[in-house]
Amino acid sequence: MKLAAWPAMPLTREQALELCCVIDERRAALLEELHKDMGQARADMDEIAGPVPDAGDESVARTIAELDQAEVSREVGELRQLDQARKRYDEGSYGQCIDCSGEIDYRRLRVHPAAIRCIHCQERFEQPRMVELPDGYRRL
Repeated sequence: MKLAAWPAMPLTREQALELCCVIDERRAALLEELHKDMGQARADMDEIAGPVPDAGDESVARTIAELDQAEVSREVGELRQLDQARKRYDEGSYGQCIDCSGEIDYRRLRVHPAAIRCIHCQERFEQPRMVELPDGYRRL
């Protein structure tokens, strides 16, 4: 899907400060979610499995634990991205595309404050890659 082209403009001081606050607020919310999720995962395992779990209870507990782990992994990944965004902010390179060095539009950063690419470079990055195989077929 082709996204609308936005004219890239440097961030104003007010926009940069606002985005810094967005990063910090989202980071704090994620840390709170992680703390809560870890405690809930432990409680869920104990509640479902009980002191002497049968095979069915243990299977359900493992499935729930795997789902909890996937959620925690997603949150940790987002937290790392936000930490890197904050580091770029502190270094003065926040809002600069890592591929073309152009400006990342404010509206994009407002929606995804940890964005590392402008919309054009992100579209190119997400394009499927075709590979020529020895049998002559191209595959992703």
